[in-house]
Amino acid sequence: MSERIGIGMLGYAFMGKAHSLAWRDVPAVGPATLPQPRLVTLWGRQAARLEEARARYGWERAAASWEAVVDDPDIAILDNAAPNHLHVEPTLRAAKLGKHLFCEKPLAPTAAEAHRVWQAAENAGVLHMCLFNYRFMPAIREAKRRIEAGELGDILHYRSRFLISSSLSETRTKAWRDDKAAAGSGALGDLGSHHIDLCRYLAGEPRRVGAMTRLAVPADRSGQRIETDDAIVAIAELANGALATLEASRIAGGHLVTSDVEIDGTKGSLSFSMQRLNELRLAGRDGGFRTIPVERPEDPFYGYWYPAGHPIGWAQSFTHQAIHMLEAVAGHHKIAPLGATFEDGYRCAEVTDAILRAADSGRTETVSYRDR
Repeated sequence: MSERIGIGMLGYAFMGKAHSLAWRDVPAVGPATLPQPRLVTLWGRQAARLEEARARYGWERAAASWEAVVDDPDIAILDNAAPNHLHVEPTLRAAKLGKHLFCEKPLAPTAAEAHRVWQAAENAGVLHMCLFNYRFMPAIREAKRRIEAGELGDILHYRSRFLISSSLSETRTKAWRDDKAAAGSGALGDLGSHHIDLCRYLAGEPRRVGAMTRLAVPADRSGQRIETDDAIVAIAELANGALATLEASRIAGGHLVTSDVEIDGTKGSLSFSMQRLNELRLAGRDGGFRTIPVERPEDPFYGYWYPAGHPIGWAQSFTHQAIHMLEAVAGHHKIAPLGATFEDGYRCAEVTDAILRAADSGRTETVSYRDR
């Protein structure tokens, strides 16, 4: 634990808080063989809020520009939790400087930009991880294990929904997520990307999609125009012949956060809800679902925290990602297949772009993947 690895982070708000707390937890709960993260430099766009976050979360210093974070020789890992459009240039610059890359989803506003970022990371030979935190929830790890063991048989159908009601707020003020150039898409990229990644991770690669999108609230309370989708519904054909249905909405009144996934196979089904993080529901051909707890001694995530049987939460999935990244830096394993690489982030972006094309054209669209 004597070695320390410098972390520099872009962004201090919602995801910045989640990431900061994750890095802070690592020395307390991570394996003894891990180097300790050193929270070196934090950057954000509003100076007063930046300084408050720096002091609250334990960062050593605040930077006046993102370039100062990326160029800092004390920093070995760039944690990019900034708005989507700022995932591109800072990450490209960091890759050239040989920094390891830890970037929030979506990897970039468009697939073309995501492909560029993935290429740069590969060419630089640095470690790269796109943060789809569902992969680091014990229930999803257990679902993956059971699917790979053949317990569901051949996968036939993947269905998911991610519902919130933030766009319906009477005090809504336009933010970067509502700007197409900054975000790329709205509910699709913000919420749907999680379930696109889970589809790819658990069920299969989308190859053809059809979709509809809606912008139900076209302006904020001051009349500023909202540019990104409030809701999407998509269908997909997977490479293995399975079907997928995906729904994402920021206009689902009554839903603070609802996030559900279900997978059907020839031998049975499983389902997961983010509101019941420590459970997985399973059914055989008899159609009767049973609930199993996933707080088990054999799950490595529980070894970080408390004795098996004690629930852990959403925030801990970010700590698991931070530990996974540091283990990869230390040479204990690769980022994939448990973690999502920039290739996974790029492929998710291609599916996202195909969904947007399908919504615009009214036809099904092919998902095409570019080579590195």
